Amino acid sequence: MCVGILAALAASFIASGAMAAKKPAGAWQVIRQPDPVTGRSTCTVAAIDAAGGSAFSRTGALYPVVENNPVHGLLVGVSSGGRFRLPAGDILWRVDDRPFRELRAADNPAPAGTTPVAPVPPGPNDAATKAMQEAMASTMRLTAGMTATSTMASGPRARDMLAELLAGHQLLYRSASAAPDFGLPSSEALRVGQYTAKGQRPIPIDDSFRVGVTSCGIAP
Repeated sequence: MCVGILAALAASFIASGAMAAKKPAGAWQVIRQPDPVTGRSTCTVAAIDAAGGSAFSRTGALYPVVENNPVHGLLVGVSSGGRFRLPAGDILWRVDDRPFRELRAADNPAPAGTTPVAPVPPGPNDAATKAMQEAMASTMRLTAGMTATSTMASGPRARDMLAELLAGHQLLYRSASAAPDFGLPSSEALRVGQYTAKGQRPIPIDDSFRVGVTSCGIAP
């Protein structure tokens, strides 16, 4: 009976447009996505939900991903799921007992095809011109971050995070805004990791992760 209920739930998610794939042997699975327009192909290792023999993602939920991106290279962070993606926002991220990291959506790599801020011709006050250019660039980053459905680190920081994952055993993360920094404590601070039959648990960094990043050409 329980298996039938889980299968029905999985079918419901799939019918509503959630991403579906073969159930992984471990916590992580490889998702390859070609783009029929650009011809580019992305390979992602993600820990998404699994039930009734299928894997899927849900609208409103956040999932950890490590991506081999054809434009930006290695990306590590969190993506929202489901057919209708919501902004991911800033993220708190921690592997084992290492110090936590804050991933800021405003620090995302610039989307492909983004037009940079046009330089302003030098004027009588070069310092004021430079300040204006920096303010314009900062505003564009903040605006893009507010609407981004993934919050990702790139470059050296992404490589550091990948090294932590490869050496680690479990991952915790949540939205940075899920709990207040001060005032009355919120139970939302405990909503980390993944839901299991035994409650909220850290996401295991098991062999499926290491096999996945090798399959995607992310790590040897």
